[in-house]
Amino acid sequence: MKKCCALALLLLCVYIQAIACTLKGKVTDEKGEGLPFATIYVQGTAIGTTANADANYQLALQPGTYKVVCQFMGFKQVTFNTTITGNEQVTHNFSLPEQTLELKDVVVHANAEDPAYAIIRKAIQRREFHLEQVKSFQTSIYLKGVFRNRIMPKSVAGVMKKKEGEEVKNMFGLDSSGRGILYLCEQEADYYSQAPDKRHTIIRSVKQSGTPGGLGLSKLPPVITFYENNVNPFSGAAPRGLISPISDNALNFYKYKYLGEFQENGYTIDKIRVTPKRLYEPLFTGVIYIAEGDWVIHSLKLTATKTANLQTLDTIKIEQVHLPLKKDTWVIKNQLLYPTLNVLGFDVSGYFMTVYNNQKINEPIPDSIFNTKIVSEYDVTATKQDSNYWDKNRPVPLEADEQKDYVVKDSLQVKYSDPHYIDSMRKEFNTVGVGAILISGINLDGKGYKNNYRSNALLSPTNPLVSFNTVEGLVVAPKLYWMHEIDTYRHVYTTVAARYGFSSERFNAIGKVSYRKDNKQLHGKWWEAGVQGGRYVFQFNPNSSMYPLYNTFSTLVYGKNYMKLYERWDAAIFFEKDHGNGLKWNVKLNYQERMPLYNTTGYSWAGDAETKLAGNIPNVSTTLPWIAHNAVIAKASVSYQPGHTYTKYPNYKEVNPSKWPVFTVGYEKGIPDILDSKTDFDKWRFNITDGVRLKLLGELNYSLTAAGFLNDNAVAIPDLTHFSDNQITLAAQYMQSFQLMPYYKYSNHENIYGEAHVEYAMKGLLTNKIPLLRQAQWYFVLGNNTFYASKNNYYTEVFAGIDNLGYKWLRFLRLDVVQSWNSFNQPAIGMRIGIKPGGLVRIRLNNDNAGEW
Repeated sequence: MKKCCALALLLLCVYIQAIACTLKGKVTDEKGEGLPFATIYVQGTAIGTTANADANYQLALQPGTYKVVCQFMGFKQVTFNTTITGNEQVTHNFSLPEQTLELKDVVVHANAEDPAYAIIRKAIQRREFHLEQVKSFQTSIYLKGVFRNRIMPKSVAGVMKKKEGEEVKNMFGLDSSGRGILYLCEQEADYYSQAPDKRHTIIRSVKQSGTPGGLGLSKLPPVITFYENNVNPFSGAAPRGLISPISDNALNFYKYKYLGEFQENGYTIDKIRVTPKRLYEPLFTGVIYIAEGDWVIHSLKLTATKTANLQTLDTIKIEQVHLPLKKDTWVIKNQLLYPTLNVLGFDVSGYFMTVYNNQKINEPIPDSIFNTKIVSEYDVTATKQDSNYWDKNRPVPLEADEQKDYVVKDSLQVKYSDPHYIDSMRKEFNTVGVGAILISGINLDGKGYKNNYRSNALLSPTNPLVSFNTVEGLVVAPKLYWMHEIDTYRHVYTTVAARYGFSSERFNAIGKVSYRKDNKQLHGKWWEAGVQGGRYVFQFNPNSSMYPLYNTFSTLVYGKNYMKLYERWDAAIFFEKDHGNGLKWNVKLNYQERMPLYNTTGYSWAGDAETKLAGNIPNVSTTLPWIAHNAVIAKASVSYQPGHTYTKYPNYKEVNPSKWPVFTVGYEKGIPDILDSKTDFDKWRFNITDGVRLKLLGELNYSLTAAGFLNDNAVAIPDLTHFSDNQITLAAQYMQSFQLMPYYKYSNHENIYGEAHVEYAMKGLLTNKIPLLRQAQWYFVLGNNTFYASKNNYYTEVFAGIDNLGYKWLRFLRLDVVQSWNSFNQPAIGMRIGIKPGGLVRIRLNNDNAGEW
């Protein structure tokens, strides 16, 4: 009998679901003008929806009697009583009158404080209460993200011409003027959070225009909690975050103006205008509504612009509506984020609309939600829902151009996924231009993209095709890369390098082959094994920042041959593995036949070059004379970064970045007597690297190392501890180099030493108060690089610089003044110009050390 009752109840629930009604209509003002993104909800519940940009809404309801509320900022709340009796569509248009604001009775005198300040103080006093009262939160979410292009340039710096512009229009389905939708995605999800830092998202369904099986956003736009002192709507858009208008110190940053009050659901709602006291502070402009009594945010409409220190975006507008769930407890009902961006002549605007339903605060959440490291997961069928599903379940109607975009991009997807079209595009991009030959290197793809072929460029700083040094003279050194794809998860990588010195009349060649296997179920987990062998020319310092192109310039122009070289036969096997959980390790066994090299030319354009040019052997202390010898060396390294989490997609998992430091331990052993090896040493290294976001104060990055030799019985020049030193105006890589350290002067075989690289990036702090600098959005950066072995062997330098140099989206330059001190009592001061990734368009050099091939 119980089973029959349960079955009957289940069938009844299914029947009720099947006869759900849709309440639909349009929201306008009294003049008939649409009110886009108005909020519609059932009074006394957390059920509701949001109108679209055309002000049309739809709300699914079960049979019953309801009081439906419609509200929009600046307008009076309107209610509608309805009774749903069956499977039907009920149409009701809401017409909202403008909200009439009443002013408080206040005594007006010359020095009177605006009433808004008393209201804001009470909201600030209750800020922490409202922040901490939410111990757990769960809600269902509907998200729609749309980006539209408003203006398209005719050309872009000679890169995108008329033909390419037409192809871009066709690819995105834009109209003849370049206007249209670039990106459209809808998602349904369930979201759970638990104090202090547990988060979990289950994505139930995704629909991405033009991308069947598209995954949308695995990390949905978060609820922006203005009860936090500092908020950051889009990661990286505001380097220091943005200050909430009700933060603890908000009165030091904002001006407030009381605009009036109105009554709603038994609450007195105060409307307050918010404006920054100073420009170029990370602040909002707009209005915020505060409900008296609870002193809680009722709704808000806030905007941040470039004068708020935004970096990649031009503006961010945020709108939120909150509803009372019970006494002292309000929940967010909807949130809209409007980013705009103007880059390379493209004017892009968009919005992320998030509708929250069935919100629950401080109710039990199953332990299974948080008992894994998965923070976001997709239902197996999330990407398989068809148009009928979305037509039935979509809570916010599509706009006309969005409906068209789904149709247009579906047809475009058929075209662009056609193998013949893909191959025609491959052939079109397989062209060799002057830019490729000079700067980027040749890059060609084979049929089906199963093979990729690359070469080094003529003017590559790290691996130039042509260079000059005093050991080999003019050098021609082609380097070829070949990647072969066996399948999606298995690849073979081959690198071959050759070089010929016209002065030394010496030819060298070396090659490396490796096999990499990526894990199908866990992306970010992989292993790679390989071998290398041949004869080649190497720098003594494998960590050298002296790239061949730099050495060519300094030798020919200034008569400074900083690069020091030796030749070796090399045979090695290596293995590397990333476990996909923050743990990585690698091992390498290397046999070397090392041979000294000497200068063969004194050619230089500098005057008195022969007196300026130095010998090729560094003047360093070793325990093994620099003569031809063999070496067998074993290396191992293990690094671990705790705190990794995962995103679980329908068919695989992926590793998410961690906020924890990276811990690395390395060991290197020179093995004597095997294959006539003369080296005998044990070298160790321990490193901690991290970056800490300090919100309004900027960012602190550090790399701390302890290292040394446990045994230095036979240490040759290549085996010494070498630093990334630098004597040229171009800066060496930040956070791992010494910008004024003379080459090889501090190479050592100390038993133990310490090394520190610390950098404080102020991200607009202080410069936002200096005219011109604040308009240019240039940032101060301070720091220190130190090596210390003993009071007789140390080196330290401090630097102060300006970062983020550039214009608009192109910001990649940095300028530093560096002062150094050392154990030789030889202080120095210098200037360094560096290339550092930044802005929307990022420029960077290859991270490979110049000392390795």
